[in-house]
Amino acid sequence: MVDEDILLKKRYGSKAIKKRTPLSVEVKRAIIWLMFGLILITVVLSVVFLLNTSNSAQKGYVHQQLQLQNEELDNINKELRMKVLKARSILNLESLEQINKMLTPENKTFIN
Repeated sequence: MVDEDILLKKRYGSKAIKKRTPLSVEVKRAIIWLMFGLILITVVLSVVFLLNTSNSAQKGYVHQQLQLQNEELDNINKELRMKVLKARSILNLESLEQINKMLTPENKTFIN
């Protein structure tokens, strides 16, 4: 064994030559690494898919809640506008006591 190492060193210089592994061992290692890579890719893609799905569901829920809130605010806005219109109406103004207590002008002056 030592003689073989010396002959190999003389033949190829001081560089040590590693013994070759059989092709079947290399194929098995490659298959193991490929399987590991495929499993890793599958796990990563599954996690990304689940995160993306949960985020879009959450955004949909928030969007639905905002739509309901918008509808409620629109209804309140319509009610308040109706109250303002009623308060400004001439029939309402004529029925107020403050307006009835006001004095009417004695002489009317118009400016041209």
